[in-house]
Amino acid sequence: MKVVPAPMIDRHTLDKVVIDTVLKALYNNADKDILHIEHDIYASQGLKLPLKESERLWDVMIASGWVSPVIGFGNAGKLELTREGYQLMAQYGGYHEYLAAVSAANSQQPTLILPIQVEESQDPQITPQDNKQTKTKKKK
Repeated sequence: MKVVPAPMIDRHTLDKVVIDTVLKALYNNADKDILHIEHDIYASQGLKLPLKESERLWDVMIASGWVSPVIGFGNAGKLELTREGYQLMAQYGGYHEYLAAVSAANSQQPTLILPIQVEESQDPQITPQDNKQTKTKKKK
């Protein structure tokens, strides 16, 4: 049997994949409302994470405000989507899509329209021609 090494993935990419997977699993299984992160989400997607990474990602997801832990006897390791999580999923469809929308919005530089400033001289001078025009206007 030949063992194929898994491709190396950096932590940032891993975070994106796991968060997207968890949010989509919770949203697509809204009829169950509560899912166990290890048994219902990671195992069904074939994700195997070290305990330290799993705990770190748990903290990151809870801190995001999109998911919340279920409190109570027998509910250790279970998550549910928050109202903000449902809103994110309904609007964007996933964490990857959300990041793409935010990136696209940030890449568009706003066009600045600045007012034109006309400098006036401090001491306006009247030319003789201007003086004649003002005298003729006064006669009328």
